[in-house]
Amino acid sequence: MSEFLRTMTGPLMLPISIALLGGTLAYVISRASPALCRLLALAGSAGALAAVLVVRGGAAPFTWEWTKLTKTIALSVDLSHSVLGTLVAGGSAAFALLITVYSLRAMAGRYWEGKFYAYLLWALAGACIVALAGNLLVLLVGWEIVTLMLFLMINQGRGNAKAGAAKAYGMLGFADACLLLAVVLLMSLPDGSKNLSLAAGARSAAEMGATGYLIYVLILIAALAKAGGVPLHSWIPTAATDAPTPVTAFLPGSLDKLLGIYLLTMVALRMFAPDAAMGVVLLVVGVATLLGAGLMAVMQSNVDRALAFDAVSQVGYMCIGIGAGVWLLAAGGSEKAALAAVAIAGGLFHMLNHAIYKSGLFLMSGVIRRAGGTSEMKDMGGLARAIPVTFVCGTVLALSAAGVPPLNGFFSKWLVFQGALSLQSSGGMVVLVAAVFASALSMAVFVKILYSAFLSDRPAGAPAPAKGGETAALVAPLIVLAVCCVLAGVFPGAVINGALRPTVEQVAPTDALEATLAGVNTKVGVWSPSQATGLILIGLALGLIFAWLATGGLKVRVVRPFIGGEVPGPGDDRFRVPGTHFFETIGKLPVIGALLREGERSAFDVYYWSGKHGHTLVEVLRAQHTGLLSLYVAWGLLGLVVTMVYLLVTMGT
Repeated sequence: MSEFLRTMTGPLMLPISIALLGGTLAYVISRASPALCRLLALAGSAGALAAVLVVRGGAAPFTWEWTKLTKTIALSVDLSHSVLGTLVAGGSAAFALLITVYSLRAMAGRYWEGKFYAYLLWALAGACIVALAGNLLVLLVGWEIVTLMLFLMINQGRGNAKAGAAKAYGMLGFADACLLLAVVLLMSLPDGSKNLSLAAGARSAAEMGATGYLIYVLILIAALAKAGGVPLHSWIPTAATDAPTPVTAFLPGSLDKLLGIYLLTMVALRMFAPDAAMGVVLLVVGVATLLGAGLMAVMQSNVDRALAFDAVSQVGYMCIGIGAGVWLLAAGGSEKAALAAVAIAGGLFHMLNHAIYKSGLFLMSGVIRRAGGTSEMKDMGGLARAIPVTFVCGTVLALSAAGVPPLNGFFSKWLVFQGALSLQSSGGMVVLVAAVFASALSMAVFVKILYSAFLSDRPAGAPAPAKGGETAALVAPLIVLAVCCVLAGVFPGAVINGALRPTVEQVAPTDALEATLAGVNTKVGVWSPSQATGLILIGLALGLIFAWLATGGLKVRVVRPFIGGEVPGPGDDRFRVPGTHFFETIGKLPVIGALLREGERSAFDVYYWSGKHGHTLVEVLRAQHTGLLSLYVAWGLLGLVVTMVYLLVTMGT
């Protein structure tokens, strides 16, 4: 017993144990005492965060060999410490804590409130397992836990939440099956279980032949599905529409992005040697994700769906940053490797930035729904005075997502732009133009949302904003996340040097990265955040002074608008311009408009097409059923014998 306790309280196991234990206790008492479940969620997430901070100081790898199957294959629990893994685990715990605080008010009184906190802590435990895993099999276990908790938590939503949960579980289940197949293929190679190590060093996919590329692609599919890259993205908008706000902010908004991009980084830079072909694949996926999801986001009329599509679009920047880094490293040479460091740092920094501002934006959407009673933009308006703190924080978060300086979203995009420019080819220019255009699309999305919710007139007959829409529990996480956007944008060097540089140093020299942060790299562009922030503040101050002088001390005459000979009165919707009318011309463009309409009809949804044609396959198989149980058993035994013979022959036992 004492040995078990020492194992479960070791440095690497402690954050996992805290989250698992807290979730189990919350589940047991979920019906009896929801209030105690809240305390357990607060204590569990805070305790896991503290435990991860202890791990950050360094911890010896932990290995427990569970069982040995053959000479080369052993099932073992391996945990190890890495800078990026610790960052992902710590970020997951921090977001869990903020979501718990928000949920104290948002989930209060729900009959499944206690189970929600149990699922949240179990999802955190799964995330910590993924981030601290030493081999791919352990990572798969944590991956499955997070997928299951996502399904259970989305199911707690309203409307068509169950359908959204089924879609998320189906698509992520397919991705998990791909990851499991990759594990089996790696174990079938000569070194057996040793191939599963995440720190064994990069291997060449080209030298491994078709099997190597197949394994690479299988892991890549799992990573992109979890993060939400095109074409495996459609579960995110579907789930976000009806899932509870804390669930959307925690899983699709932050946790799944961290885990998906973490695995993408591990497979592209740690498990396999940089490969130019796979770098091109990542760049193509990145551009398709940016433009496809970005255009879909602009056309949405529901706030949650617009935020979900924009969350998918932002994955494109992460893919471009890592893909450009992989391509530059594969090209060889110290100069290319130095430039690769900038691209990789940009992709990872954007992963962190996106988790911060997108989680906050989903929380903002929840406050808007509570105050205005709807998520449909056409039915919103006039909430700026009703929920002013949410308005200010939401504006900061939206500007960060749109890439407006001096906020954190701009700096990470700037590094990604430099990475694309460093490709020094026509393809690199195409990637750069697409990335810049996608940033403009993000700005259009958030102009539409902010205007619709806060700045437009309320529609005639709409009820007054609900009182008490802003409580301390609801706005505190928003304030924290908005402040993080400002600080990480003004002082990006502190984040990169403290959290991301050690990861980048493992795969590329950081000379170009240091030069970029110092503002002296003239080859790929310069951004000095401190100087730029000062200039922006000076510009704002001068603008306010000139406005004050021009208006005689801000004495502005306010009159009702005079339109076409008529003066609109209160509640007159004839002259109201809803935010849903913004950017309608995009949907009327000859080619793009047709593609967007097809996208709304699920023409590019792999889940829809797999279900449609999967039903046909099921009918074909059903027609082959004889109804003879003995025949089914015979076929099952034959398959088992063939499998055992193959394993015995290939594994040398």
